[in-house]
Amino acid sequence: MHYHRLSVLCALAVIARPIDSVATPFPPNWNHMHTKHRWNTIPGKWESIGRPPVGSTIDLCIALKPHREHALTDTIYEVSNPKHPKHALFFIPPPTQVTLLRSRYGAYLSKDQVAKLVAPHPYTLKLIETWLRHHGVSPSNVSTSHGGNWLTVTGVPVSTANELLGASYQLYRYAETNETILRTVGYALPTALHAHVQTVAPTTYFGSPLTSQERAHGHRGRAVAALSTRDVRVTPAALRSRYNSVTYQPAATEQNRIGITGFHGQYVGDKDLKRFMRRFRSDANDPTFLVIDINNSGYDPKKPGFEANLDMQYTQGIAWPTPHVFYSIGGQAEEFIPDSFTPVNTNEPFLGWLDTMIRSEDIPQTISTSYGGNEQTFPPDYAKSVCQLFGQLGARGISVIFASGDSGVGGADCKKNDGSGVVEFQPIFPATCPWVTSVGGTTGRIEVAAPFSSGGFSNVFKRPDYQTDAVLGFFQQLGNQHSGLYNASSRGFPDVSAQATRFVVILNNKDMLIHGTSCSAPVVAGIISLLNDYQLSQNRPVLGFLNPWLYGIASQGFNDITHGSNPGCGTGGFSAVPGWDPVTGIGTPDFQRLLERLPIPIPTPIPTN
Repeated sequence: MHYHRLSVLCALAVIARPIDSVATPFPPNWNHMHTKHRWNTIPGKWESIGRPPVGSTIDLCIALKPHREHALTDTIYEVSNPKHPKHALFFIPPPTQVTLLRSRYGAYLSKDQVAKLVAPHPYTLKLIETWLRHHGVSPSNVSTSHGGNWLTVTGVPVSTANELLGASYQLYRYAETNETILRTVGYALPTALHAHVQTVAPTTYFGSPLTSQERAHGHRGRAVAALSTRDVRVTPAALRSRYNSVTYQPAATEQNRIGITGFHGQYVGDKDLKRFMRRFRSDANDPTFLVIDINNSGYDPKKPGFEANLDMQYTQGIAWPTPHVFYSIGGQAEEFIPDSFTPVNTNEPFLGWLDTMIRSEDIPQTISTSYGGNEQTFPPDYAKSVCQLFGQLGARGISVIFASGDSGVGGADCKKNDGSGVVEFQPIFPATCPWVTSVGGTTGRIEVAAPFSSGGFSNVFKRPDYQTDAVLGFFQQLGNQHSGLYNASSRGFPDVSAQATRFVVILNNKDMLIHGTSCSAPVVAGIISLLNDYQLSQNRPVLGFLNPWLYGIASQGFNDITHGSNPGCGTGGFSAVPGWDPVTGIGTPDFQRLLERLPIPIPTPIPTN
């Protein structure tokens, strides 16, 4: 192998724009360092094989904290909560006049408006450049993402990176695969930068890649089996009937779209999709989709994967003829912390995909993703940075939907990966991000919780306001059960649920049987896309970030699931109970009932007297 240039796929594709040069009259003490993250020992099954060759370089990505810390959060609630009291200014012609209205709901932001909202303080950029210059890094090597809240520093000599970050970058090899990476077991930042920098990557992640289904079963393919004629089948027709959307005909297909993500070489088979739709959605004529390639994914429809086929076949089966976009995403996660359930990097490169989304002017109104990993395998600062980017999409009116995961309250031994040996329930990220809608799983003709449906409480994100009442209602029923195994003050997940077992999928012209919350997420995404279609057909804003509406006026539009549980970590897990629970959320959707509970923003002028 050649290591002369150890350039790492950076978290974000960037706009080539150097930071403006600036002089700081009284520079901080750059040698006064404070640790950001450090391992006590090399993570298991990894071994150091020495320092990289002299002259090796690395590309670093730096996430900066926004100037206005709470601006994004406040704005998301204002535009996403139908009952939020925030006033908004509207221009109403003719004649042109400004009217102060009672509600800002549905007044989603543009790409540029969001960028201004999350931009770092100008002093932050000045301080970072001074720090980099102090270590000999030229501004010409630094570029910014849209809005300037992420920086990419290219071609940094490894020796300089060690000085910048108080690090000791070495080459590490994973014993079982011989995978070799350049990482450090710890890194620090000057004390003066901790208030300005969220995270730096790559640093302490130790990395190789799987979907939520594959991860739950330990290796590729065990979630898939040949379909017997005796098996009970779940098909689009069965789901449309169960969730009451059969009679709805989309009417805003020129405006509405739905997006599907594909990581880890998961591609959609064109021929499989056509066969599937002919059999299970006979009214569909020539189903198609747009492919957007990110990070050189190598998209090849002749090599379809069951995850990609599942997602595309079922969103098409429910939401046809709504146009579809498939994001084929290459690479693997930029940061990672191993644990006993996920010993090597099987997490997804969310930042590479999110950069494409955030830089795009035109984004599908609904996006479904069936991937994720144990929350503790994502460094907290990294997870928060990714979650903020999902929040940016929410502020722009995008409904982001994630599968909750397939390991109940936790897989393997459920030990914390800090070396303490403490056992605790293992939440799944990004399902725990408060700015996404997390989907759990159900099963059966009379729906009960699917036993693998991941759910619980985050160890990184605080409980959002929109679910306070629902979660406290659950705790009243839970009592002291599982005390000490979860964080009772944090974000609970999932938010909703849907069928997750016995899905018929066509792969390479063969019927396969698939289960997992990877099935549930595209089902809910299809239903939400139909609701967005109706909103657009009535000249109303789309639903955007869903959760304030879901936990509010929409909650009675769901079928409450009150039986079943999600065992794991040597326990019976949480139980499905009346109301919200961390197994099935607030329940499964009823399209017609949700239609009756759609928000109708009717601006009412505030009296001037």
